[in-house]
Amino acid sequence: MQRIVALAVLARSSDANVDFMKDMLARNRESSALPDPQCHTGHISLPGEDTPLICCAGYCGECSDYPTCASVRGQDSKNACCKTDVYNMRCGEAPANVCLKSCSESVPPCIMDEKEEFVMPDPVRKAGDDCDKAEDIWDKKADSAMGNK
Repeated sequence: MQRIVALAVLARSSDANVDFMKDMLARNRESSALPDPQCHTGHISLPGEDTPLICCAGYCGECSDYPTCASVRGQDSKNACCKTDVYNMRCGEAPANVCLKSCSESVPPCIMDEKEEFVMPDPVRKAGDDCDKAEDIWDKKADSAMGNK
């Protein structure tokens, strides 16, 4: 119920209130300590050629190597907001006690899982496929229901 009320408030609010409500929803999700595979509580980096997508912490504002990413809000945020440093802290590269897991296992900052390639499904029958036959089909069904041959 709280989420519905929060979304209703979001729909009617000014930009500042929208940002505040999004921040509150993100904090609620973070406090639940559930994994965030879609990076709803953080900021996703732009795709790189040789690196996967990175999900930086929500307070960063963006996920890139911008000049002040190492000191957001006056704190040491290098390993939470700087895209390259977050990527270098991935498990397998950094010490096990401080490494960053994938987003399917952790909250931001984290490394986004590789996306599966989208495969177009088989064509689905559409109304336009038999548009010129619809009247004949209806007439046959009507005749059959009435007992006419």
